[in-house]
Amino acid sequence: MPDFGYAGQILRVDLSNGKTERIPTSDYAGRFLGGRGLAARIYWEEVQPEIGAFDPENRIIFATGPLCGVPTVGGSRWTVCGKSSEKQTFSYCNMGGRWGAELKFAGYDALVIQGISDYPVYLLIDGDRVEVKDASGIWGKGTVETREALKTEHG
Repeated sequence: MPDFGYAGQILRVDLSNGKTERIPTSDYAGRFLGGRGLAARIYWEEVQPEIGAFDPENRIIFATGPLCGVPTVGGSRWTVCGKSSEKQTFSYCNMGGRWGAELKFAGYDALVIQGISDYPVYLLIDGDRVEVKDASGIWGKGTVETREALKTEHG
């Protein structure tokens, strides 16, 4: 249920088994404001301090705040949170561009990724349709060639 600028759902993806799950943003947004607040709470609850940056139990979290997607200055900000491989502590990065707004328009306030895949994969999000897809055919290609291959396949 969208409320107070949130889309209403958090998308969770486990790369180890390819499963996806949706949980309500309201489970987190009541006491923690914005994308960094959501991500920090999820991380605090789910990742033990001894977990390394590249361990399958770790999480990388992409999150938007309530203003992401609003057509105003600063309305396209989003954050990536996780454990820094350099210092092995929680870290975050704030970014701009339309990716965060597109995540929100697809119906998600955050994307939580965990696990490790046995082969290269990519995540296809198209509203309610979420798939972990085999990326073997595009693995090792440059960004332009990868973009064109994905556009050809998915439109």
